[in-house]
Amino acid sequence: MSTCFLLFAMLMASAQKKKAFDIFFYTAPVGFILNDSNEKLFYQKTEGKNYCQLLLYPAAAGHSNIEKDFEANWNFFARNPSQKVGDPETKELDSLNGWQTILGAARGSYNKQLFSITVLTFTKEDITYCIAAVFTDEKYIPIVQEFITSVVPDENKFIRPTQQQQNVTIATNTQTSDRKEITKSTTNFDDGWKANAQPDYVKLTKAGTELRLHYIDKALDDARPNTIDAPEYYWSKYVEPYFTVAAPAKWSGVQYPVIYHMQGNAVEKATGKQCFIAIKIVYNGGARPIVVIAPSQNSYQQQFPHPNDIDLMLNANRFALTDNDIIGTWKGSGGGGVEYYNAYSGTYAGMSAVSSTDEFAFNNDRTYSSTYRSASMNNGGTQFGGQDFKGNYSVTDWTLTATNRYKGKTTVYNAHLIAVKGGYLLNMSDSESASMNYTLFKTK
Repeated sequence: MSTCFLLFAMLMASAQKKKAFDIFFYTAPVGFILNDSNEKLFYQKTEGKNYCQLLLYPAAAGHSNIEKDFEANWNFFARNPSQKVGDPETKELDSLNGWQTILGAARGSYNKQLFSITVLTFTKEDITYCIAAVFTDEKYIPIVQEFITSVVPDENKFIRPTQQQQNVTIATNTQTSDRKEITKSTTNFDDGWKANAQPDYVKLTKAGTELRLHYIDKALDDARPNTIDAPEYYWSKYVEPYFTVAAPAKWSGVQYPVIYHMQGNAVEKATGKQCFIAIKIVYNGGARPIVVIAPSQNSYQQQFPHPNDIDLMLNANRFALTDNDIIGTWKGSGGGGVEYYNAYSGTYAGMSAVSSTDEFAFNNDRTYSSTYRSASMNNGGTQFGGQDFKGNYSVTDWTLTATNRYKGKTTVYNAHLIAVKGGYLLNMSDSESASMNYTLFKTK
């Protein structure tokens, strides 16, 4: 009995070391600081002048071609002429558990310090993902290798974005003409910013400064030639047609991951008004270009001392609810799990994982119905479950209240709409349990 208990304790202790991100399970590198776990997984360790950075990017729909997927990842992450990083110096093609892989490596220099950079791309059918590393000393190589081998993908959790985007587009096209746009399309925030949802971007204004949060445009992203870097490409699309900038400057104080940013003194073509303009491209499910138009360079720098400070403005894409906006059927999905390893031998001891789908239908008579379906896997066996709920609902600007939820309780959700190209999404978060969060797209 004690032996079984000891084995169970060993497995549980090992399982706790395994973490989840996107469709992956991985082991956190010891002694590293977690800098980001939202748009990417980013760990860093600094020891004097030496450092090591480990990055794992979410799985994405690729080209179904390992060479093309690797080239896209290398150009996005590694290629940086200002740091003397061009084509990979070495490139190795391999395969692992049905995944094709390409590992590329090169050397660079920043502030007279040499560093090495590696990009490892995995492709299986139409799914691809990337693990990258930047380090200044060979002693970090075993740590990089250990982190890479710890990352285990579960392709069953991958949601193909093209299918979801198609669903959103269909939902928008089937709505009546007075419901294609967000009803309350303007939001006034407590800090003075004002947001307005427009067809191509969310417009933010405050004290003479304007920001344009451009929506993801997959067609535009796919059309970018590999020979043109992201800042210049989106600058040519979102800045040059409207502003004259004599000498735009590209961000050169780059750390990894690369900061995609350009700025300069400008003149607005339509009005002749002088201003200072900047663009920052944030990659999260696609390119999200943010254009900043400030009265002067001093004003801009006071608001955004570092280019990464601009990223936080994406949170201003939120708009109040109305009955007209949410009436219809909404869907979403999620998942998670852990893998078990023997603490002494390191051998694989099975895994457990859960995937789920949620559907909400809000009706004209203020009644709703929702379904929850789940599939749980434990050491090769799969069990299916689900729950159905029906009740009444009500909305205010920023809440959605639904009766007869779990155990018959009434649940209050903090809720808002998110503007996207061609429509909007619904975000709901349980006010008593923030982990219960839904981002839903409309199907009808």
